[in-house]
Amino acid sequence: MDGKEHAIAMTHEGQMNIFEASYMQEHTEKQEESKMVEQAMAKLQAELRVEGVHPYISAIGNFLLDFLKDNSESAEKIMVKDKTIIGSMKAMRKIAEKQKVDNCAVLTPEQGYKAVLDYFGIKTPGTAPIVKTVTPPTLNNATKESVATAPRPTQRFEASLDEFL
Repeated sequence: MDGKEHAIAMTHEGQMNIFEASYMQEHTEKQEESKMVEQAMAKLQAELRVEGVHPYISAIGNFLLDFLKDNSESAEKIMVKDKTIIGSMKAMRKIAEKQKVDNCAVLTPEQGYKAVLDYFGIKTPGTAPIVKTVTPPTLNNATKESVATAPRPTQRFEASLDEFL
């Protein structure tokens, strides 16, 4: 029996050839990954609903939802039962406290979101930006001068009280 007849015989007997088997395996893996992403998104959305309108929790939750859309392989790490948005905020706070000067602690958005991803155990490339930058629209397409580069007045205004009386 040559190759063509053997493949036809296998098909008639209900057996899959190697191409069909690999397709089925890939298709099943994609379905499982998609299901995991949906479950992770549902977990995040449920936590967002419970916490109401807290602005910081909403910001982190929405970041994670957007991150999941682009990085579906991270869904399994977000699904860990003990990992929550509030827990990631506490981890971010610990990092900020290490950088605290006097009574003020500040993180850049990149540092904050990296802390959130580290909390969930998601590794990101070292120099890749995590946050998508969006430039705000300007009115009338006019560029604004910064305070540091604004021209300073050359003439100083001086007046005495007698001039106004």
